[in-house]
Amino acid sequence: MDRESEANGLGIATWLARIGNARASATHPSTEPLFQTSVYDFESLEQLDLVQDGGQVGFTYARMGHPNAATLEEAVARLEGAEAGCACSSGMGALSAALLAVLESGTHLIAARGIYGGTSALLVCELARLGIEISFVDIADLKALAEAITPRTRLVLVETLSNPLMQLPDLTAVVQLAHQSGLQVLADNTLATPWLMPLQVSGADMAIHSVTKFLGGHHDLMAGVVVGSSELISRVRRVASNLGQYAAPFDCWLACRGLKTFALRMQRHCQNAQRVAEFLQEHPAVKRVYYPGLPSHPQHELARRLLKQGSGPMVSFDIDGGESAVEIFVRHLSAIPLSPSFGGVNTTFSYPLKTSHRSLSPQERNLCGIGPGLVRLSVGIEDWQDICADLQRALAPVDAR
Repeated sequence: MDRESEANGLGIATWLARIGNARASATHPSTEPLFQTSVYDFESLEQLDLVQDGGQVGFTYARMGHPNAATLEEAVARLEGAEAGCACSSGMGALSAALLAVLESGTHLIAARGIYGGTSALLVCELARLGIEISFVDIADLKALAEAITPRTRLVLVETLSNPLMQLPDLTAVVQLAHQSGLQVLADNTLATPWLMPLQVSGADMAIHSVTKFLGGHHDLMAGVVVGSSELISRVRRVASNLGQYAAPFDCWLACRGLKTFALRMQRHCQNAQRVAEFLQEHPAVKRVYYPGLPSHPQHELARRLLKQGSGPMVSFDIDGGESAVEIFVRHLSAIPLSPSFGGVNTTFSYPLKTSHRSLSPQERNLCGIGPGLVRLSVGIEDWQDICADLQRALAPVDAR
């Protein structure tokens, strides 16, 4: 998406600030109303038929859609440059609906090695027992990706920025290879967000988000969304409705409110993350920093080519000394809380060994690059000097050991 202008002449921050304002209503509310109802009444059987057949815009039962979901779906689809969207009850709900819209028993999925631990658990524990075969590959190795494709392969699953190691695939090349083989590409864009990598730029067929994270931005809702072509999203909607995965009205309302400040927040998140990464890189207690905005990152040049609005809102780093050093670090933090999520306005940290990748075996964690000293930092919108000051207080006793 062009950050200076949009199809109707409005900049991205402008139309985001106006989300929900133009919805027709006899009372002309200035902001999006909350439609806290599970069912909708009809004046006649004819009207009911019209709505259910798509001849008239409307809603019947909230499990199959509602006005607040429609506003959220339209907004995220517009952010991504997609035709349509489907709002789900969580990011994992969005992922499972998208996967089941494409895959069935006997088909094959290729997923990026090192993908989010919750996603890995869904694939290995749930999809595998449905008769869906999963292969994990180094998505940066296009030869390995090509060799993993079989006649039963239907989908390639990638993260536009990986959680927590901040790795990024050459998504344009991945999509080109997949499409040449007749495969679809599903991109988890939760971490990069459409601010850094919109669907229309990547060329992926579908993108999913945990709206709970940066799109909502305030740690106060649970929702997910899938965007893509109208044809694909109609299949996703069917799955989401049949499995009861549609997002609730209040969560969608909160998400739309959060999106109003999305552009401002992402600018600040990325600016602060760059400053924090530079600070951590110079600290003697830190062995390695994972942030593509640093020249030392192996994919720095790729990030400069693909990510046009910053290098991401998250920084991960290895503390010298492993788990015992991390315990010292945690005890001495005073302002940054331990929080097993990310994407809010305040800075938080997580310990992947005991959170996102807890369910994996030691061997699987090693393959993913998750070591005992790894800390994941979701960088907030505070003054960056205050973030670094708290990190310095916590790292000083680690360095003094």
